[in-house]
Amino acid sequence: MESTSSSSKSLILVKWAIIGGLVSFLFSVITQYTGLAEDFSETLGWVSFLFTFVLNVSILFLALKEVRDYQEGFLSYGEGLGSATLLGGIWGIVAGGFNYIYINFIDNSMIQKQMDLARERMEDQGLTSSQIEDAEKLTKMMLGPGIQFVTIVIVTLFFMFILGLVVSGIMKREKPMFD
Repeated sequence: MESTSSSSKSLILVKWAIIGGLVSFLFSVITQYTGLAEDFSETLGWVSFLFTFVLNVSILFLALKEVRDYQEGFLSYGEGLGSATLLGGIWGIVAGGFNYIYINFIDNSMIQKQMDLARERMEDQGLTSSQIEDAEKLTKMMLGPGIQFVTIVIVTLFFMFILGLVVSGIMKREKPMFD
């Protein structure tokens, strides 16, 4: 019975992780194609962060609510935090996987566009050509699809863990001890 409950809870988290990963990926593609990534400003950075934050909190809340409902209305803090962490790991794999496929098979010019934009910004800052070349080597390595995949998974996992610390506290409903 416990394995069925555990697998059903995992399926709930997988469903929400796929939704979150897909929406996150679509948001990044939209920012690329609308030119928002190139016209980056501090205000746009805050708007992007706020959208991402609200999206992550909303999906985490809905996922934990569904898990709690599945468990007859009860969710301990530890279960909530564990679920949030699992959700973040799966979400990161989904978003990173979509990003990897996109960069390798759909639009492999995206990395070059990012490199050109980075070069332009470094030139605007007045860096010498040798400094720019050194920075480009590091940037090219960091923009590789494999490194981006790993980075997306780690950052998403960490961010959802941090959010899970708070949201799990809000969503917890302990089972009565004498029931």
